[in-house]
Amino acid sequence: MVALTGKAMEGDVLTAVEVVANSEQQQLVWSKYKKDVKYQWYYSSESGDEKSLEMLSSQRSCSYRLRFEDIGRCLRCQCIVSDVFGRSSEPAYAESTPILPGIPRVGKLEIEGRGFHTNLYAVRGVYSGGREGRSRIQWLRSMVGSPDLISIPGETGRMYEANVDDVGYRLVAIYTPVREDGVEGQPLSASTEPIAIEPDVLEEVKKKLDLGSVKFEVLCNKSPVSKKAFDIGGFERRILEINRKRVKVVKPGSKTSFPAAEMRGSYAPPFHHRLRVVVDSENEVDIMVHTRHLRDVIVLVLRGLAQKFNSTSLNSLLKMET
Repeated sequence: MVALTGKAMEGDVLTAVEVVANSEQQQLVWSKYKKDVKYQWYYSSESGDEKSLEMLSSQRSCSYRLRFEDIGRCLRCQCIVSDVFGRSSEPAYAESTPILPGIPRVGKLEIEGRGFHTNLYAVRGVYSGGREGRSRIQWLRSMVGSPDLISIPGETGRMYEANVDDVGYRLVAIYTPVREDGVEGQPLSASTEPIAIEPDVLEEVKKKLDLGSVKFEVLCNKSPVSKKAFDIGGFERRILEINRKRVKVVKPGSKTSFPAAEMRGSYAPPFHHRLRVVVDSENEVDIMVHTRHLRDVIVLVLRGLAQKFNSTSLNSLLKMET
């Protein structure tokens, strides 16, 4: 006789075990005269109302690891024993119950990307455990040396486009595998090295920080900042002046300024060339520039001179990248 051990579940291993009578005489005969055991695995195949067996020609060991394509099938192992006299037994069989999908898992998880703040990043892994359903992904930021994770709102896809807010942080992706029937597996995470400033932007920012006082030509929104509709006609040409003490928005050829004592630079998707300078609850201005490159330079110069946006100053980050 032969029996199967192991769970009838994807990813598990079924092993054929010969069942020998417990009597001392039978055990002695088996150990003395058995020469070899040959194994052959089959799987069930249904066609209409008929059920047939298909040979797995390469599977000839006592063990068989269950695969994704085995889900729903029954596995059968055939054993033929030969003795020292060259005689062979009649085939003995053991058959499994229908194979179940495995527990959802993701392995070899990694984040691909070049490491700069202007790059696109992708999380990739190998899923197993039945057919994959709506697995969940969440992108986060992690400051070097800190266990805290900062969730990035709305970033739940397999791809993530980095930006200036990621400079100095590690990007972290948490992948929760979910099977098509809704069963969840254990989340797994992967992270990058700290995100660096793109070299061309870095070079320009360093030069402007060394100057300590810079001007940019921008378009300024005449409408209230709270207005949600994007209207290019609502923007007028302005000069943005930034130094170590303050930031000003003035009309070209005018000394009229936008009052400022403190500042914070950020950008508002999906307009990659827009940013908002916030002074306080009553003073903020919506600005648009022609390129993402220029927007990034302005934001990084603002943060570098203010040294108030991050717990790690931009000046320190710049020194690390030289």
